[in-house]
Amino acid sequence: MNRTHKYSSINKAILLVLLMIAVIIVFLDVIWWYRNFESGLGTVIAQAAIAYHVIILLVLIGVGIGLGHFTDRMIRQRRSIFRSPQKGGCVEVFMNMWGYEIREDEASASEFHPGQKESVTIEPFVLLDLPARRGRKPAFPLERWLPIALKWENRDPTRDAFTLGELISEHLGTNSDGSPIVSEQTYYSVWRQRAIDEIRRRAKSKQAGRVHERA
Repeated sequence: MNRTHKYSSINKAILLVLLMIAVIIVFLDVIWWYRNFESGLGTVIAQAAIAYHVIILLVLIGVGIGLGHFTDRMIRQRRSIFRSPQKGGCVEVFMNMWGYEIREDEASASEFHPGQKESVTIEPFVLLDLPARRGRKPAFPLERWLPIALKWENRDPTRDAFTLGELISEHLGTNSDGSPIVSEQTYYSVWRQRAIDEIRRRAKSKQAGRVHERA
């Protein structure tokens, strides 16, 4: 997911004005507290109290920056509530405020997440004799997508924290910037159904072979 939303010059000006107002309010607040402490407790106590006050403000600013970075990282990695945001929902509104937009292909891909998992559940035993992972190739055959589809479609959203992008990176590789070498949208639009059909076909073939051997 890319940060596609661009703030206009008006939005930037509004943010700058709000920042300046916040700085002025904090400055006036510090001055007010200093004068009250100085008149009641003396200059030394006032200076110590204001120093403590400023430290608390700096800690709060640091916590805010850290939470902002953590939230941005969760959005980019599509974790927690940002894994499959619904079009027009509260999560999308929050992401738009953060500078991200949900593209149409991502919105359609989210339709295949846990809500419809019952239609694509694959039993763990159906992964049959998949070839060992080979070196990276410009185009990946269906065989390379089978373990990805098996693990992704059988995941438990309440326990498994990995993302589809992490699976693609693990099995297919990454770009120089660390992003998956193939996008998640490509999995849903091109390879998902093919991989599921192939895994089910192999499962039926294996079951038929076992029945034949017993007979």
